[in-house]
This record gives sequence, C-alpha cells and structure tokens, in this order.
Amino acid sequence: MATLIEDRSPIEIAAPFLSSAPVDLEGLAQALGIAVVRDSWMESEVAGKIERQGSGYRITVNGSENARRQRFTLAHELAHYILHRDLIGDGITDSVMYRSSMSDDIERQANRFAADLLMPAGLVRQKFRSFSRAIAELAAVFDVSTEAMRIRMKDLRLGA
Repeated sequence: MATLIEDRSPIEIAAPFLSSAPVDLEGLAQALGIAVVRDSWMESEVAGKIERQGSGYRITVNGSENARRQRFTLAHELAHYILHRDLIGDGITDSVMYRSSMSDDIERQANRFAADLLMPAGLVRQKFRSFSRAIAELAAVFDVSTEAMRIRMKDLRLGA
C-alpha cells in the first residue's frame, strides 16, 4: 500500500495549507511525515536543521528564538525538504543568517520558498485588498515579522 507522500508530491500536499493565514506549518510538516522539534538548548548561532530520522526526516528549530523567527526557520527547513530533498544527505544545519554547507543559491531558494509558504502571494493580495491592512496588521495576520511582510509586499508590488 502506498503512503501519502508516495501518492502525492510535497507541493500537492502543501497546497491546501496555503489557503488560510497564518499558514499551519506544523500541520504541513505532519502531512509530509516530518517530525518537528523545538530545542531551547541549541547553540545560539544555529537557527535550525533538517536531517534524516529513520526512514523520514526531522526538523529541529532553535527554541530560544522568538516565535515568529521559529516559524520562518521551520518554513526554511520545509523549503529544503520540498526543493532540495535530494541534497540533504545526512542533514543541513542553518546558521542564524540561514547559511549552511549548501551554496548561497540553494539558501536563497529556501528563503524565497519559506516566504512563499508563510505568506502565499494570492492570500497576501486578498488580505491586502479586502482589509487594506497596514504592514503591522498584515504581519500579525500571517504571524510573521513586520520586516518579512514589508519585503513580501515589496516583492508583490503592494502598497507604498
């Protein structure tokens, strides 16, 4: 009998999670079969990591970071799983600057995809038009930092 992941691609699995804000990253990880751990004892220069665990994967997030930073880290590591699973090998550890042994291009891709997961373009546009919310209000709706929302709105050419 095929498992959920064998039946559908990670992108197909992620799609239903992108229709409401804030995006349920924990639920997405669970749907992908990825364990999520928050480690408050992680070295302060490490944001998070993804590694193989048995036949699956585990994402560990630095639990001493603020909640919104932890959400971005989780999204970043999920991006590595979705985009770069064939490159993960024994694991990827990302610094607080989201640098790792991977190339800068790979890390930029993961950062971009993390923003797409946290702030889906269609949903951001909908909330922006429907509620004409300020950046801080939109950031609260999506549970991201105001700086992340400011960058996303600029990328989507919304607002001033």
